[in-house]
Amino acid sequence: MKIIDVKGMACPMPLIKTKRALQELEKDETLKVIIDNDTSVSNVLHFLHDNNIPVTQKKDGNITELTINKTDVNIDDVEVENYCEVDLPTVNDFVLVFSKNKIGEGNDELGQMLVTGFLNTFKEMNRMPKKIIFLNSGVFLVLKGSQVLPVLKEYEESGVELLACGACLDFYEKTKDIAVGRVSNAYDILNATLDAGKVLNF
Repeated sequence: MKIIDVKGMACPMPLIKTKRALQELEKDETLKVIIDNDTSVSNVLHFLHDNNIPVTQKKDGNITELTINKTDVNIDDVEVENYCEVDLPTVNDFVLVFSKNKIGEGNDELGQMLVTGFLNTFKEMNRMPKKIIFLNSGVFLVLKGSQVLPVLKEYEESGVELLACGACLDFYEKTKDIAVGRVSNAYDILNATLDAGKVLNF
């Protein structure tokens, strides 16, 4: 039996290594693939099933062992990249962080328009974040008069928690002008980012 360990590898490496190992085996030999994430398991199984290659699986915690029996199926021309699906953050399992009141560098008006566009796009994609954090000049996005207040209020009404850095509001002397979300602190903000499946910084 040949064993390959693809733990910690991102797509397409588990697929590439599995295909390569199968090509090196003789007919009726056995291959064991050790994987540590469900997305890679799904990708490899999809590849094997599509090509009529027998496989059994055993799961122990987050480790899955696939035992594959080599057949005479020719997989030389199979593009394994076609089976590569990445593990995206699930709905409500990621956090947005705005450390500025715009996105990108350059023209401020364009940067502020991009904030509105990104927030609306997330909403249209039905991929709402768990929380949105506002740091430094990003706190201006939650103040009275902000052009993104309407969409941020929609986020809040849908259950998204909006956290504005209290020290930042104090620095800019804007604590009394907050119009959406709540004043937060370093402890809450750090916990929010550490607990998130993914953090997207703007």
